[in-house]
Amino acid sequence: MAARALSPLAACALAGLVALAAAACDRAYDGAGDLRAQRVVLEREVEGLREVVGRLERGEPLLPPDDVAIAVDDSAVRALILAQLPFEADVERFRVRLTDADVQFRGSPTLQLRGRLQVREQPDVTALVTLFGALDDIRVDRATSTLSATVAADHIALDEATGLAAYLSGATLDEAARRIRLAMRPQLPVIRIPVAVREQLDVPAVTDGPVRLAAFRLPLEAAVSQVVAARGRLWVSVRVAPGEVTSPPAGEPRR
Repeated sequence: MAARALSPLAACALAGLVALAAAACDRAYDGAGDLRAQRVVLEREVEGLREVVGRLERGEPLLPPDDVAIAVDDSAVRALILAQLPFEADVERFRVRLTDADVQFRGSPTLQLRGRLQVREQPDVTALVTLFGALDDIRVDRATSTLSATVAADHIALDEATGLAAYLSGATLDEAARRIRLAMRPQLPVIRIPVAVREQLDVPAVTDGPVRLAAFRLPLEAAVSQVVAARGRLWVSVRVAPGEVTSPPAGEPRR
């Protein structure tokens, strides 16, 4: 409700930024973008905590007891994301370059990607850009047998904009940020977490002793069933279901 009350002043704030309008209008807008960003992060965290509390109130375990639990620190995931940066994307007439990241596992696996936005035809038109989002669709990547996740883009904040008077022509920063966020969604990189998840088990033959056994292969169907983010750590619960036993192909290396 607070954001809706401030929206009539948002256009006034842009005019103050672009055309140096009245200082009172600037003061009314000051901090509104920060409040929206904080709300987005808190909503993610509250939603995740609500799910956890709901399971505990129903007497359910935090993670399924028969699954394999994998724990990853937020600092480790941040290092993985930094290794994949910089990320660049062309969105309409803008070029976005993300160069830094912050990750917090507290109720939800939230993250921030920071960088700079530039108008391609006008290099002097720039702004600092911060993408607020979270790790989403955490799953077992069949191609690499590791965990992977997409980035959900919830909100983009533009700050320290320069040269806007010649470019925006009265359009609001919020509208520009919204359009950039929607266009960037399909371009955001996949985050790969190098946790190996075996999808088959090869058992060698036993040829000596009173019990003998032919070599066999046991396929394993692995899928993420639950994700919990708490106290700086991401808990990923992986359900593993055995398949039908087969004989391994001759000459194929065992895994």
